[in-house]
Amino acid sequence: MEASAPAKVILFGEHAVVYGEPAIAVALNLRTTVEVYPGSEYTVNGYPMQDKYHSYIRNAIKLCWDNGPLEIITQSDIPSSSGMGSSASITVAMIAALLSSKGAVNEEDVAKLGFEVEYITQGRASPIDTSTVTHGKGILVDKTLRENYLWEIEKNGVVWRIHHIEVPELKLVVGFSGIRASTAEMVARVRRFYQWNSFARDVVKEIGKLTLSAIEPLESEDYEKIGELMDKNNKLLTILGVNHPVLKKMLEIARKHSYGAKITGAGGGGSIVALTDEQDEVVKALNSAGFEAYKVRISREGFRVENQN
Repeated sequence: MEASAPAKVILFGEHAVVYGEPAIAVALNLRTTVEVYPGSEYTVNGYPMQDKYHSYIRNAIKLCWDNGPLEIITQSDIPSSSGMGSSASITVAMIAALLSSKGAVNEEDVAKLGFEVEYITQGRASPIDTSTVTHGKGILVDKTLRENYLWEIEKNGVVWRIHHIEVPELKLVVGFSGIRASTAEMVARVRRFYQWNSFARDVVKEIGKLTLSAIEPLESEDYEKIGELMDKNNKLLTILGVNHPVLKKMLEIARKHSYGAKITGAGGGGSIVALTDEQDEVVKALNSAGFEAYKVRISREGFRVENQN
């Protein structure tokens, strides 16, 4: 079995979405591919499967597979711990490959199982990453039932309703800091702040309101307004404590050639995303400062089953 899934970037709402607030994310044209073969023992890229290195793969197997050991080969364009959904991409690709051996695979099943894997592995998660890389294009996560509804996921009293959202062909640059922050650790840090500080809870609600205000500019392709809201979202994430001096430097560099820029993903390292008409200039400027940068486009395709044997 062989399947692939795209990367993603959160445009608005990371961290707040964990607490049921709205968020918007888009799939990117970088992909992870997983090949799965029968084996004499569980291996990943020729090495014995270990929880320390292969926890997402192992948990996907626990939920989706009971037919004996597997030899697993992975290949990815997505830097790990970069805020571009590397764990969601490999999780969804793995689930799609395993389910394809049992028959037809549908988006909702893959997205829900993908969320369960991330939740088990990270201790707490939202379904935004796994739903985005499952569906492709753009998604809006919201408690309210809206147009273009896709599916619903509930966990511990929190309900996320996943919707398709129309997004234009945004010109984005993702800059990778090289700091591989732990999503689980950053989510836990924000959780502690959220639980003990009412101001943090107010900030989370404000991020949710800002996310909803971004829908109309996205649909009308108002790039200046989108960029302005990205900058505001970044200020709120900084208050939550997930910024980093290196990310701040990258944002300063990117904004010279962009409508707006922000942390994307868990923060504490990882990546920034910039909306720009000058992708080459942003990439060059970030590269000159010693950072990796990627010109990316929206992927209209989510997970894909490449081959079934």
